[in-house]
Amino acid sequence: MTKARPDPESCMNPRGPRLLLVDDDATTLRALSRILSAYGDQRLATSGAQALHLARAEPPDLMLIDMEMPGMSGTQLCALLKSDPMLADVPVLFVTSDDTQETRVEALQLGAADFVIKPFLSEQLQARVAAILRNAERLKQSKQEVAQASPAAASLLHSGPFRLMAVDDDEGAIEMLRHTLSGVGEVRAVQQGRDAMDMARSWQPDLVLIDALMSGMDGFELCSRLQADPQLRQVPIVFVTRLANFQYEAKALALGATDFVIKPYSPPILKARVRNLLELKRRSDIELATAATQGQRLTSERQAAVIEGASDAIVTINAEGLIVLMNAAAGRMLQLDPQRTPGMPAAALLAPRLPGLPLTQATASRRVLVSRDDGAALPAEVSVSHVGDGSMRLTTLMLRDLSDRERLQAEASARAAAEASNRTKALMISYVAHEIDNPLKCILGFTQALRSDATAPLNDTQAHRLQMIEAGCVQLTALMKDLTDLGHYELGRLVITPQPVRAADVVNEALRAAAALADQVEVRLDCAPVEADQHWVLADANRLRQCLINLLSNGIKYNRRGGQVSVTLRTLDDCLEIAISDTGTGMTDLQMQHLFEPFNRLGRDDTKVPGTGLGLVVTRQLIEAMGGHLEVSSQPGQGSRFAVILHRAPALPTQAASA
Repeated sequence: MTKARPDPESCMNPRGPRLLLVDDDATTLRALSRILSAYGDQRLATSGAQALHLARAEPPDLMLIDMEMPGMSGTQLCALLKSDPMLADVPVLFVTSDDTQETRVEALQLGAADFVIKPFLSEQLQARVAAILRNAERLKQSKQEVAQASPAAASLLHSGPFRLMAVDDDEGAIEMLRHTLSGVGEVRAVQQGRDAMDMARSWQPDLVLIDALMSGMDGFELCSRLQADPQLRQVPIVFVTRLANFQYEAKALALGATDFVIKPYSPPILKARVRNLLELKRRSDIELATAATQGQRLTSERQAAVIEGASDAIVTINAEGLIVLMNAAAGRMLQLDPQRTPGMPAAALLAPRLPGLPLTQATASRRVLVSRDDGAALPAEVSVSHVGDGSMRLTTLMLRDLSDRERLQAEASARAAAEASNRTKALMISYVAHEIDNPLKCILGFTQALRSDATAPLNDTQAHRLQMIEAGCVQLTALMKDLTDLGHYELGRLVITPQPVRAADVVNEALRAAAALADQVEVRLDCAPVEADQHWVLADANRLRQCLINLLSNGIKYNRRGGQVSVTLRTLDDCLEIAISDTGTGMTDLQMQHLFEPFNRLGRDDTKVPGTGLGLVVTRQLIEAMGGHLEVSSQPGQGSRFAVILHRAPALPTQAASA
């Protein structure tokens, strides 16, 4: 399992971020703790009351809360946190299995930083936790600035309604936005991109909502122009469009958009998103007003501290072409000592590192490559602005590292390409499996006809060869079934409706099916006795039997003569664990990393053990489709343990009574 890597910016506290994980399900709590194991300072709570006590004793940097808990629910806990002055600023990440619109709106209205829907990917949870911690650190710095601001600057937080500009050539869409955002602020609408630029410059909106497809200047070009204007580039931009395509969303975000909403949208969710963006924008405005109100100069100790701590690189040059200021971020990006650069000629230091950039000419936002001492080129976004005239003129360069953004864009494009490729492969696999299945049935039919033909009895040699043909066909039929299941899963066509199933019955059927193979290789099958009606699970009986037979077969095939395969059942809170353990060869850590790769037999292709490398892949997919998961542990030379975890179900009254 990939471990979470804390974002450096989110870990400025020497002790590292403190997480408080809250869930009444001990299994989920352990899983969360394991996924976030890179954050060593963790507190665990199994109830809202316990979580509130721990939070007040040692305020955490982030709380992950299950929304559905007995007693004090997650939403009630969040409301208490937000009403406590000492805990109101602690970000909350809701973890919930309820993916309804009402739940999303409630989470945002309660002040939650984000929410994750169960079941979730480890990487998804790790990325969201890192982002929330990073944003919380930035907000903390902003609040320190606001706390020192003058009363006039601080009063901006509530000075007048928000100004919202909607750009869409569809009058119906405009009216829908007006209705949705009523009560949030004043909405002014334009239908042409060119008119939108004029209004934005004169009205200075707090947020812009843009449709992607418009006649004349489309939404993407308008977004680029807004971002290129120094006076408007800090204004949040939200695309509201019918273009439900990943590439369009990636393009909008790459151009500087803050959010991307697909029509038809949920009005409450759009309203909550817009409110959150506006609050962040207003706080940013307070910081700018603070500096203006206090009338600080570049040499002011306080402003110097703000500039020094900025994440963007800042370099200021005077009228004589000498550097008068370089912050720490600029020093890191340009590989210069910011303490020694003041008074040095800018052209000599910056021209080699920023080739082709005119240092004396005002430049809107553009992409440049920063030349590094090691020969690498660092992508950056740069803008050049001037203040003052004559001998008092100051030129300021602001550079933003684009490495992470471009890396994420490249990864997103690669994922999209991989998904398209996987879909094509899945279609081909399903087609091939279907086409091969018919000839296989024909071959098996004729072999059975030959064997049962009393008019032409087979001699021993012919019977043996016919048996080999049948065995090969059976093996190939099993492979085609796995290929079909794999293709259906990849295409999203694998539909399983879990029903209450008596686990003991399915386990016994799987043991009987695997008994012949175990006898052939002298491996003992052992199952701890269990009452028939003791364990019921939510599953598809046939699919669960298929999974257990595959796991038993693997435990037998990769075992030693005289070895053992054991089956145990035990309850884990609201789940049932069906564990299959063997005394076989086991697996190394490297083999475990590639265990669920299709057609990867972990270096055993040259052995006499039959297999295709598909069984475990299909098994895990089927278990997940039934709402469960598969856990694996192994030690080389000692064997392996595969645990099928499924949700428990109440016994069916009719079957329980007749058993």
